[in-house]
Amino acid sequence: MSDKSRIAARIRALRAKTTENGCTEEEAAAAAAMVASMLAKYNMSAEECDVRENQFSKEEIVVDDPVGERLWKVADGIAHMIDVRYWASRPGEPPTVTFFGFDHEVEIASYLLDICRNAMTTHQAHEEFKARLMRPSVRRRQVGAFLDGMADRLRERIRALKPEVPPGTGLVVLRNQLIDAELEEEGITLDTKAQSASRDLEEGYADGRRAADSVGLNQGVKGPATDTLRIG
Repeated sequence: MSDKSRIAARIRALRAKTTENGCTEEEAAAAAAMVASMLAKYNMSAEECDVRENQFSKEEIVVDDPVGERLWKVADGIAHMIDVRYWASRPGEPPTVTFFGFDHEVEIASYLLDICRNAMTTHQAHEEFKARLMRPSVRRRQVGAFLDGMADRLRERIRALKPEVPPGTGLVVLRNQLIDAELEEEGITLDTKAQSASRDLEEGYADGRRAADSVGLNQGVKGPATDTLRIG
């Protein structure tokens, strides 16, 4: 835990000393005065203290099939929207996507990826059935192009869901710094890996993009229960 995280934890403990929590008025007033003094001394805000309370987590998702080979595109859109970090396996390795960030945001990212994976798998089965009389090589190309179209369009739609950040918001910068610092502490280095290009000129690609427009993303934006998505 960094020095600032320890200071933030102490400030949060002081903020909890209220009359509602059983303290006398004198104790609560003294705690409030100490909070104000510490915030000024360490140039922190109450919001920063709350951000530093969050814990980090990492979740690895392995989907070893044609859908999984393209999930990195969807993960890219999700990571952009929620401001978590992600990395994917290289071509030729078992298809894997890993999210890293604050606990609640990684949970939402994984849940939203699962929604997209299920939708792509369902549509893949339908496309396989439609192309069942084609030669296997032709069928693979057409279904692959369809899945490329779905993945590309889902990434575009998800990235477009990210709200604009008001100018002057330092908390977004802070949270990103905290995530990157935790990555460095764990020895994780993100690099840009070459990924397979989309078959956007193949028959079926446009159909995949249209299928992606039918996927309901609102349930994913709200998270696995009823919690509203928290960005920042």
